[in-house]
Amino acid sequence: MSFVNKLVGDLRGIAAQCGTGIALRWLGSIAFAAPAILKRRDLLAADSVMGPGPFDVRLGKARAKLMGPGAFSGLREIWVRDVYRMKDLLTIKPGGLVLDLGANMGNFSMLALATQPDCRVVAVEPNAEFPKTMMAQAKLNGFADRIRHCGAFIGVFTKVQTRVSERSDYATAPTLSEDELIREYGITEIDLLKCDIEGSEYFLIDPASRLLDMTRQIALELHGWGGDTGAFIDTLKAKGFEIAAIQWDGNDCILAAVRPDA
Repeated sequence: MSFVNKLVGDLRGIAAQCGTGIALRWLGSIAFAAPAILKRRDLLAADSVMGPGPFDVRLGKARAKLMGPGAFSGLREIWVRDVYRMKDLLTIKPGGLVLDLGANMGNFSMLALATQPDCRVVAVEPNAEFPKTMMAQAKLNGFADRIRHCGAFIGVFTKVQTRVSERSDYATAPTLSEDELIREYGITEIDLLKCDIEGSEYFLIDPASRLLDMTRQIALELHGWGGDTGAFIDTLKAKGFEIAAIQWDGNDCILAAVRPDA
């Protein structure tokens, strides 16, 4: 998809999800930030001009307010482009548990919590600053009693985790084993596992891993440089998942998979 097509698609989606006023405001931000946008060939500069919100956003029956540094970029990716649920290919059942691996500032967690009034989220994010925004958003939306934050690294340590672990905003985060995560948060069944942990996701296909066996649906960003994408997809199929959708970007992809018998 060309840059112009993405811009037009985002503009239409923002109008649908946030209203015409916010869409026009974002269009003005594009004009204001045009030199940076043309140089970088992305729209992050326009998002930055929009400020920290809060922004009222809706997707289907889900309603929430999003706020914080970079809030509009997360809004575009997760609520407008719907990159993880992929236009309702994945649905959260009433009372279901969502495990958000790589929760960042919580934009996907807010979508999950807004989708069902009684679903719960365990949000895993080792950065020390992002969860402050996540929990502030949860409180703003009345979701605070349904989300638990785990401030730890989970999964295989790759060059990304090694690099960021030396930064002050990650330095205090422990490394948690899968068994420790399951035990600490009482995880027995996962309705939706969302995973975006920069190459560390390959721990899920270790024969000793139990998380996929507990999971009904998975939304996954899979990094080709982190491991064998084909082996990962084959493991999902061997465990009874059907690939509902997959979007490739070179050797990386975002996929949605469902286990119909779960």
